[in-house]
Amino acid sequence: MQTFARLRESFGLLLSFCGLIAGALTFAVMCLVVTNVLMRYGFNAPVKGTLELTESALPLMIFLSLALTQFEGGHIKVVILTQHLAPGGQRATKVIAMLLGAGLFAWAAYAGWIMTEKSYRIGELERGSIRFPIWPIKGAVFFGLLMLSIQFLIDAIYCALGGTLPDSEAETVE
Repeated sequence: MQTFARLRESFGLLLSFCGLIAGALTFAVMCLVVTNVLMRYGFNAPVKGTLELTESALPLMIFLSLALTQFEGGHIKVVILTQHLAPGGQRATKVIAMLLGAGLFAWAAYAGWIMTEKSYRIGELERGSIRFPIWPIKGAVFFGLLMLSIQFLIDAIYCALGGTLPDSEAETVE
């Protein structure tokens, strides 16, 4: 159990690095948008490619931070069906739900890989005021979904072994 807890924490370091990249990218997009507004309205010279770059950064910001949110227990939990179960039943349903999540996101990651590979093969480009290949963005979506799937699997095993996940105490509606 202790070894698996260390594995979970080590994987969390990778996810924290992905979250750091997503945060830095968010800051960079903010700076780009502010610069674009100042240049457009102050000097009538907008920054070329702002729309395309911000549009392409959004999937990176979202998908690179999904698994970190799961690691930290930040996703929404609906407990209306499980809040009155015994602790063993709650643990079992949590493990089953996480295994289903791991399977669903592994399937989505596979589909993302297929899309990335196809985009690379055909040389798909962003069309607009600037052009750049789209496959790295699709690859980041694949990577984020794969990391989320792995995190769900790690959490399912950790929970099945008796580990307590962050924010495992769900809020109840009275």
